[in-house]
Amino acid sequence: MKIAYLLLLLLGGAVALARIWMSIKKARDLPAHSWDAKLIEKLRLEGSDPFQPHDVVFFFGLPSEDAAQRVVERLVRDGYAAEYKHVPDQPELSYAVHAQRSIRLSVSDMQETSRKFNDMAAEFRGRYDGWAAAHNKR
Repeated sequence: MKIAYLLLLLLGGAVALARIWMSIKKARDLPAHSWDAKLIEKLRLEGSDPFQPHDVVFFFGLPSEDAAQRVVERLVRDGYAAEYKHVPDQPELSYAVHAQRSIRLSVSDMQETSRKFNDMAAEFRGRYDGWAAAHNKR
């Protein structure tokens, strides 16, 4: 009886571990850009009007002032208002770039922007940290 109970307990533990592992693998395998869709859906559920432009701020971390300045120049050329500042408590990515633009929140457009910004950040050995948008009520 004790052996059957122990086997049942071990089997239950193995099933639980397998489910946890599969959930982690599934989350890890999701495209990085699914975050864009989740954020847009959250804004819509909170009452934002998806058909109106939103003030969106994009965030980058860069390793040097030169890299930050070059990213800002490229963003300004592409129609963004952008600036950078030194962040001394971040030794690896010690420059933060914030870029702002008023745009409509289309999932496909935001996913494309995130891909483009990930590539740009990697080109300068930095990181694209995503975006945030102010609510635009219906």
